[in-house]
This record gives sequence, structure tokens and C-alpha cells, in this order.
Amino acid sequence: GCFPCDDFPHTSTPSHTHLTKMNAVARATTTVSASALRRGLGSKRFNPLAAAPKAVASKKAFSVQANSSKSDGPPLYAEGELDIYRESPLRYMGYSNEVGEAFAAFLPEWGVPASYGVAALYVFADTFDKGKRAAGVEPDEDQKTKRGAIVALDTLTWQMLASVFWPGSFIRCVVNAAAVAVAAAHLDSALGADVAKAIPTAAGLAAIPFIVKPIDGTIDTAMEMSVTKALNGRIEGAQDAGVAVATIAACLAVPPTLFSVASAIKAIGA
Repeated sequence: GCFPCDDFPHTSTPSHTHLTKMNAVARATTTVSASALRRGLGSKRFNPLAAAPKAVASKKAFSVQANSSKSDGPPLYAEGELDIYRESPLRYMGYSNEVGEAFAAFLPEWGVPASYGVAALYVFADTFDKGKRAAGVEPDEDQKTKRGAIVALDTLTWQMLASVFWPGSFIRCVVNAAAVAVAAAHLDSALGADVAKAIPTAAGLAAIPFIVKPIDGTIDTAMEMSVTKALNGRIEGAQDAGVAVATIAACLAVPPTLFSVASAIKAIGA
């Protein structure tokens, strides 16, 4: 037989009034959430390009802020514009002479000087670029040539010290010291001549990442105290001038001093 339908539990259908209340609550919740979101984000609408600054920031991994970027006058690059000489892999051309110094044992006689030539080409290209840009952005037509020359000379001095001669002389000291240590430990007989020959090269290459930032920072400070200050007419009095001359003289004395030290170290193992 059949059971009366009232014997089974059933779900009641929501009334029209109940549905209206539910919709009102949902609308209120949505309005509150949207209002809170606007307060958190401000009045700006979402911009899918808002992540672009991250890309600009990532370029700074290569950045080397030479003093030419701090010189007086308008900025040389528009915001977000890539400086290929400071913020791209092209920057590593400036390290070619350090690599040449590290591989000195494996290169022909002209190999190390050639690596300095490659580094110099990079320096001259960056110098030309910065000087041309400085002249181009200078609003005073009568000052364009002067501004370009100031920035070019500033860039050339910084790069020659920080990218070429200081790091090159440091790496030569490291390589020669490692070669003397290998000879003193008679590693050529223990490890083989080829392996022993490669150890100074490995030491020189390993040292490069550790010397770049300290050298760059030191030259930055020295340039601000001397060449950059003088080029931009910020020398005030005899004391300022004396400090500037002494600072740049000390910077210029470091590479020949270190090259002499490297020669002395090599002579020990001869």
C-alpha cells in the first residue's frame, strides 16, 4: 500500500520575502567588500602594467653606479630606460682584463694585453655614450659641449680605475700568490702539472666577484672627493683642493703598486 505523503519529511520552499532578504544581505556584503578594497588600493584602478617597475629593478643586478651618473645636470636616461653599459651583460666586457689575468698561464704572450684592450674598448664606448647623452640633455646650448666633456672625462676616469687597472692588479696578485703556493706545496707532482697549473686560474676567477663591489664603492667615494667634485666646480678653498689632489693621486698609485707587489710575489717562486 501507499504511505501518506505527510509521513515523509520534506523541505519547505523559501518564501518570496525570505529570498528578498537574502539578496539584500548579499548586496550589502558585496558593497562593503568593494568599499574595503577601494580603501586598500586607493582611488587608482588596477593597472596590468603595474608590475613593470619590477622589470626595471631587475636590471639593477648589473648596475654599476659610476660617478658620471651622479654629476650635476639633467639625468642621462629617461626613467626605466636601459643603460646597456651598466645594466646589461655588456657590463661584463669591463671585466675581460681580470679574466685575462686569471688565465695568464694558458694564454700566449699577447693574451693578457689583448684582454686589457677589450676592457678599454668597453670603457671608451661607455665614455662616448655618457658624454653624448650629457650634451644632448643639457638645455643650455652654450653649455652642451662643456657638459658632455665633463661627464665623459668623469666616466673615463671612473671606468679606467674601477673596471680596468684596480681589479686587474688585484687579480694578478691573487694569481701569482696562488702559483707560488702551488709550487711551494709541490702540487704539480701530487696532482699533475695540468691540475696544478689550473689552480691559480681558478683562484683568480673566484676572487673577481669579491673585489668588484669593494673597488666600485671605494672609487665612487674617491671620485666624489676629487675628480667629480673638481669637474663640477665644487672645490671650495685650498683644503678642498688639497684633499682632492691627494685622493686622486692615491687612487692612481694603487695599480702600479699592486703590479709591483705581484712581480715581487712571482719572483719568490721563480
